[in-house]
Amino acid sequence: MNTKNLDTFIAVSKYASINAAAEALFISPPALQQQLNRLENEIGFRLLDRNPGGIRLTPAGTAFLGGIEKMRSGMELLLTHCREIDSMSCCIRIGAILGLQPDLFPRVSGLFYQKYPNVIQKPVMESEDQLFSDLDSGALDAIEYFDCPKAHAAGRDFEALIWEGRDCLMSPSHPLASRKELTLDDLRGQHIIVYRFDRIPGFREYVEECYPDIRLSEDTRAVDFYTMVRSFEDGHVGLIPPHCASQFLPLKAVPLVLDMKWALGLVYREPRSALLEQFIEVARQVFRNPAQ
Repeated sequence: MNTKNLDTFIAVSKYASINAAAEALFISPPALQQQLNRLENEIGFRLLDRNPGGIRLTPAGTAFLGGIEKMRSGMELLLTHCREIDSMSCCIRIGAILGLQPDLFPRVSGLFYQKYPNVIQKPVMESEDQLFSDLDSGALDAIEYFDCPKAHAAGRDFEALIWEGRDCLMSPSHPLASRKELTLDDLRGQHIIVYRFDRIPGFREYVEECYPDIRLSEDTRAVDFYTMVRSFEDGHVGLIPPHCASQFLPLKAVPLVLDMKWALGLVYREPRSALLEQFIEVARQVFRNPAQ
């Protein structure tokens, strides 16, 4: 159905006059009449009654006008929705855990912008549970996360990008705080608090077997700053990824010399989008060449 003919019909209905509608549409009255005739021939019924006193809608014309107006309104809503979807197709959404300093996205976003300046980059900071809910629903493209069972569950996959050891976090007044680096031998007799054992697989088993005099415990509140400060004022030692150390000042972070490293990367769902493929490829380049 020709939309120009529909526009002509709507204009005639609005002005109730062939001449006034033709003037509003910047066409001649005969040309307008031809468009109306073509529309009526196409749909198979009369839309207008024409008489010396003017024109008026037929009952079928009134119903047709109402339907056209609803269709136009629905079309606008549809177009708006489609434009939103189209804009999101040019947006990469990377989540990070609220309370932990993101490491991957800040280091990748600059080079990614240089390569793909028309792509919107949207970092999202949320609770861990909300991040995975958004990832599974499609509201996020990927999450900066650790290589652990949760990263591979429920149809998820993991792209490892960097491997990190751990720093020991403690009060500045702790006897070991002045050391430039520490080993597990230095930590004998200490109480070490770990946020999540599943993020450092193998560590607990190794320590329990080789260093039984080190006390280990897990506290999932450990990313909360005030909990950290209170815990370490009591002389406890925490283990944190090195990139998180600066967010816990004035606590002191000392590198732990250890022949174990754990992957940090991106959790995503298959199939990954073309945009996410591009982001991961840039991330690989960045972490192969740390000077980027």
